[in-house]
Amino acid sequence: MPVLVSLALDKGLDLLGTAVGQGLLVVLLLAAAVIAWLWCRRPAEAVPPRVRQFTLLRTEDSDGSPVRYETTLPTGTTITPWVNGHQRQYILTDGQLADGSFAAEPLDHL
Repeated sequence: MPVLVSLALDKGLDLLGTAVGQGLLVVLLLAAAVIAWLWCRRPAEAVPPRVRQFTLLRTEDSDGSPVRYETTLPTGTTITPWVNGHQRQYILTDGQLADGSFAAEPLDHL
């Protein structure tokens, strides 16, 4: 009797494997296509803002060193910091100086 059950199970599993086996490749290809499509549609990870140090050109601190300004604003942004008791306008650039800071060029010339 166990031999007959084993034979029937083998035949049944073979029939099941044959029916599923024909469509299995198609199902796997469709699943891979859907996963790839969903992967491409996922939102890009936001890059956290980076703090950069800018040197305000044509400025001096009380000790004679150039005035530095730290911000996360992008280049091309106009800032108006207080320098030596006066508010001046600077534009942030992507030009890097020898000390590693970036240049902030004055817009108003005094």
